[in-house]
Amino acid sequence: MDPRFQSSFIPKKPITVAAARPSSPIGLFSLLATIIFLVALALSGGAYFYQGVLKKQIAEGKASLDRAKGAFEPELINQIIRLDTRLETGKNLLASHIAITPFLDFLSTVTLKSVRFKDFNFSYLSPDKITVTMKGQAQSYAAVALQSDLLNAQKQLKNAILSDMALEPTGNVGFSLTATIDPGLVSFKSK
Repeated sequence: MDPRFQSSFIPKKPITVAAARPSSPIGLFSLLATIIFLVALALSGGAYFYQGVLKKQIAEGKASLDRAKGAFEPELINQIIRLDTRLETGKNLLASHIAITPFLDFLSTVTLKSVRFKDFNFSYLSPDKITVTMKGQAQSYAAVALQSDLLNAQKQLKNAILSDMALEPTGNVGFSLTATIDPGLVSFKSK
């Protein structure tokens, strides 16, 4: 027998088996793509369920709003609107109303005891132009001059002019007064 040829099937040398190579590991790009895909899938599922929740809340809110609308009575709302309109109209009327009494009280405090007024004419030309014209009597020319100074010193009267001074048969001095009144003095709103 040829020594190179072996008849036995039992090997004389240890059998070395080549180790199986592990399959190539998952690449970083593949792993990242898989994670992004799973996250996107989870987010889209969450968005779908959240959309359902929002639709349900909107439907409940709309039903609640409809119930609240039904609780109000349209006739009562119309009455309240009419009342509000009347109140606003009343406020506007009072704001533009003129009260002459404060002017008369003011005039009584600035009139000297030796002077009296006999005739009174009040003219409302516009909200910022209110004039008064009066005729009066004084015991002397000095009293007229003093009254003129006193009236011109008042900030509630503008352009106070005493004119037409004449000695009357009774010995008194007659005169005329024309002045513009400060609108705040006769405004009902400011009282």
